[in-house]
Amino acid sequence: MKKSKIAILGSTSHIAKGLISNFLRSGEFCLHLYTRSPDKVRSFLGAIGKSPDKDCIIHEGYRDFIKSFYDVIINCVGIGTLNKPGDNYSDYFMVTEKYDNLLIEYLLKKPDTLYISFSSGAVYGREFSAPVEENTVNSIRVNHVATEDYYAIVRLNSEAKHRAFSGLRIVDLRVFSYFSRFIDLTDGYFITEVLDCILNKKVLATDNVNIVRDYVHPKDLFSIIRKCMDAGKINAALDVTSAKPVEKREILDYFSSKYGLKYEISRSLSHVSPTGSKNIYCSNYNNAACIGYKPAFSSMDAIKEESKYIINQ
Repeated sequence: MKKSKIAILGSTSHIAKGLISNFLRSGEFCLHLYTRSPDKVRSFLGAIGKSPDKDCIIHEGYRDFIKSFYDVIINCVGIGTLNKPGDNYSDYFMVTEKYDNLLIEYLLKKPDTLYISFSSGAVYGREFSAPVEENTVNSIRVNHVATEDYYAIVRLNSEAKHRAFSGLRIVDLRVFSYFSRFIDLTDGYFITEVLDCILNKKVLATDNVNIVRDYVHPKDLFSIIRKCMDAGKINAALDVTSAKPVEKREILDYFSSKYGLKYEISRSLSHVSPTGSKNIYCSNYNNAACIGYKPAFSSMDAIKEESKYIINQ
């Protein structure tokens, strides 16, 4: 049987690594991995017991991309985590537009190809005090646009552009949170700080806000990719959810009990996100069910199963 050809752009990203691992494990696909850092991709493949071959081809840069035919293109290109003073927020706009325009140009020439673009829950805005719903409004003060608004604007602009090309096969997958064994522990997220403290026997300092996160399991993310591939003619944005979100205190209880995490809660601490306040960052909008997606794993399942590979390595 002929294998589907899958192009993954941004192959060194966290999400891309989980997808590459699952695609290769299935043995049903021919992967074309596009990256500006081929040595990093080779190193990653070696770490998971794989190597480049006829079904896993590494492309340095994107020069030959437009000439090839792929059944599916998955856009994992990103700019990393912006959480340091002086970070260049214009990259949100420039990098996203550059690669998205490249892919739209590709689809206009090859409209049978499916384009899967990773969006974000940030598309709903920068204030999350309750789970988002179908009719949640993204309110932006147009005369006082703040840096916390930038990413939401970028994602909303990208999604709106994709809907305008209604005749093309494009799916925007809104991921709120994602966790796997391949996460970069220097990213500065709460979960990476927890793991760093365990590995380096440090005391975790955290605030008293009981945040809620919805960590999608790598197998569920791969599942929704497969559902998109089977959906035929589709042009939509879908919220990607786990079977159940998780509270911060559940995470602290688990890691303190299982791995001896030491932590202290301080009311004076505050966490500032470059994309806004996200105390309850999850979705009740189950529109991915329309393509048959049903998450098999809860956020806690993802944390338990994937963290053991990091802690016990």
